[in-house]
Formats: sequence, structure tokens, C-alpha cells
Amino acid sequence: MKKILLTLSAALVLAACNKLSQAKAYVEAVDSLMNTTDSVYEEGEPDGTEAQGLAPYEVQEYDLSELPSSANEQDRVFNHVLYVNEEEEPSEDNLAGRYTVWVADERWETLRKVLTTNPTASAPWDQMTGKNADGVEVPIHLIATASSASYASEDLSKIVVEGCPDGRNTWTYIIDLIKHTAIQLPSTEGVQEIDMDKGEIIAASYGYYPEGGRYTVNKAYSLEGKFLRQASDPQPE
Repeated sequence: MKKILLTLSAALVLAACNKLSQAKAYVEAVDSLMNTTDSVYEEGEPDGTEAQGLAPYEVQEYDLSELPSSANEQDRVFNHVLYVNEEEEPSEDNLAGRYTVWVADERWETLRKVLTTNPTASAPWDQMTGKNADGVEVPIHLIATASSASYASEDLSKIVVEGCPDGRNTWTYIIDLIKHTAIQLPSTEGVQEIDMDKGEIIAASYGYYPEGGRYTVNKAYSLEGKFLRQASDPQPE
């Protein structure tokens, strides 16, 4: 009986040690994740080099004082600010105009240029056919317009830019600031809502009834540009 009790005690001690070890590993993993997130979005570069306050999506950096004086603030999350500057006003010869998109971290007074739009870029509409079409990745230097911008994710790694470069449709792009990539959504009437909690973008598109007439419908997309669901019934225009 004494031997059994000793064996049982040893087993309980071992189990307790294993639980403590697992708990410690869990805490260390969470701390590591939090430290990584902080290093990317708050304190500096992920490799631990000199703190810059912005994620490494753009090699060239500027001082905040170099922001064009005509740039307009578009969105702000604490000290992280998105700006759009109209470099060339839309005209009859260039309906798209030309824009630059900037992101600043006011704590560190750092500034980075996300992109300069390309008014000659075309949209891959032929790759986004069908009512449940996903977005399509496009080179970031072939974004046609960006007259407005807003943050799309809680970690500030993704933004949405859009505009009307053809005088008819609103073109919408999701930009990954870390990977420096872009996805164009099949939406034609612009973003209606960004739900950061769910990681969803609600964007509108128009369509045509078989008997004639046009309607608008809202659709939900993931931050990766994947179609998720129809978010509203079609509404006649």
C-alpha cells in the first residue's frame, strides 16, 4: 500500500510539473507573439534593428516634414495616419488623375510612400466575372487610382484605396503594407463598410435585371479579397 501511495504521489507531482511546463510554454509563446506584433507595428523592424515605428513595406523613408503640404488626411488610428495627395488633377484627357498615398507614424515622425497611381493601368474585369467572383492580385505599380484611403485591419497592415478613373465605376484595391501587394475587388460602386472585428469589407456592385433596369447589391469580401457572401438584397436604382 505504501508503494502504491508513493507511486501515485510521484505521478501527481509529474502531472503538475507537466502542467506548469505547458503553462510556461504557453505564456512564452503569447509573449513572443505580442513582442513580434509590437516590433512590427509599434516599436520598429521585426529583425530587432533600429526602431522606426512602421512596418517594412517600403524601403525609402522620409521625414514627416517632407509630407506634401497639399496632402489630405484620410484616416487615423491613434498616431498612425493615412494621407492622399493629388499630384495631378483629373481632366478630360486624364479622368483618373494621379495620386500618391502616404502613411505616417507621428510618434517617430516617420513617413513612407505607399504608392503612386498609374492612370494608364487597366482593371482585370475579365478575371472577375460571375456574381461570386473573388478579387484579383495586381502589381502595386498598376493601381489606377487612389483618391481616398482608409485602414482595413486592426493591426494596420492593410488599407483600402479607391477612386473613379473611368468616369463610371469605382475601383477598389486592398493593399497589404507588409507584403507590398495589392488586390482589386470586383466591386464597381465602392466600399460601404469595413468591419475590422470580422475582417470583412462590404462593397457594392451594380447589375442588370433580365427584364431591364439596374440594381445595386452589397457583397462581403475577406481582407484577402475572397468573396464571402451576399450582404444585402438587390436594390433597384
